[in-house]
Amino acid sequence: MNKSVLVMNQGDASEARVYYCAHFVAESLGFFAREGVEIEFTTAQSGGHTIQGGQVPAVIAGEADLTIGGPMVIMKNHQDGGPALVCFCAAVAGNPWSLASAQPEAEFTVANLRGKKVIDVGNVGTASLCFRWLLEQHDINESEITLIAGSGNQQQDFAAVAAGEIDYALHSLHALAPAVANGELALVQSLSPLTGPVPWSAYIARPEMIAADRPAFQAFSRAIGHALAWLHATPAEQVSELIAPYYADYPFNGLVEAVRGYQQAQIFASSTEIAEADFAHFSTILQQAGWLSQPAPYEVLVESSLTDGRV
Repeated sequence: MNKSVLVMNQGDASEARVYYCAHFVAESLGFFAREGVEIEFTTAQSGGHTIQGGQVPAVIAGEADLTIGGPMVIMKNHQDGGPALVCFCAAVAGNPWSLASAQPEAEFTVANLRGKKVIDVGNVGTASLCFRWLLEQHDINESEITLIAGSGNQQQDFAAVAAGEIDYALHSLHALAPAVANGELALVQSLSPLTGPVPWSAYIARPEMIAADRPAFQAFSRAIGHALAWLHATPAEQVSELIAPYYADYPFNGLVEAVRGYQQAQIFASSTEIAEADFAHFSTILQQAGWLSQPAPYEVLVESSLTDGRV
C-alpha cells in the first residue's frame, strides 16, 4: 500500500495538552500506518486563540494540511469573513476545564461560588466565556463572586488557592492534574457535565485540501476513531505509559490523574462524528457569551462525510 502523507501542525508548546492525545495514540499504536497514511508533525512558534495566532495560520498558508483546535475559532473566522476553513473528526467532546480548591468538596454546586474568589488561571478566551455563561445559567451575577484574572504565573496562582487566599482555581485539568496528584489542590468539579456536550476540539483543514486528498483525510479520521476507541477502553495508567514520551516534561502521576479525569468526564470524543446538535449547542453558548453574533452554520463549517460514525 502506498502511503499518503499529511502534514499536521500541532501548535506551540501551550497546545500540547493531554486532551489532544488521540493523534499521539494513533501514531504510537500504528493506526495511521495501518490505514495507509503517514503524519508529519510540525509545530508553531507562537500561540493564539484566533486564526491570527497558533497553529491555524500554517493551515491557511498551505504549510500544513491540518491541525487540531477549537471549532469556536472556525465559527468566529466564518462570522468575520475569513478564509474558508472546516472542522472534521471530533477529538474532544466536552469542556475540559475544571475547578479546584485547597480542600475537597463532596457536595459542590455552582451556587457554592457565591461570595467566593475564583482565579481564572489560564485566561483562555473560550473557557472564560463558557465559565461566565455557566454563572448566568445558574442565575449568579458576576457581582456575586470575585473573578480574578490569572497572574501569568501558574504556580503562584495555585499556591494562593492552596493557602486559602483564593477559594477556587479555574483551569484545564491538564494544568491542574500535577497539583492535584501531589495533594496541593483538590479537584472540585469538572465543567464538562455542567456545560453539556460540545465539540470543544476537532481537526481543522481547508476544504480544498480535503477535496484534493480525500482518501488521506478519510484514513486519518479512521485512525483517530481507532485511537478514541482505545482511549475509552484502556486504563489511565496504560494510556499514560503510551503517551508519556510526548509529555516528557509532565510528571507521570499528573499524567495519570489527567487521563483518568478526562476519561471519567467523557472528554475524549466517543465518535469521530461532530454531532450537529452538539455543534448548535456550542454555537448558542458562544452567542450568549458574546463571542458570536449569529448562529454558526453547521453545513458550512463541518465536513461530516469523512467519518465512519461511532467508534
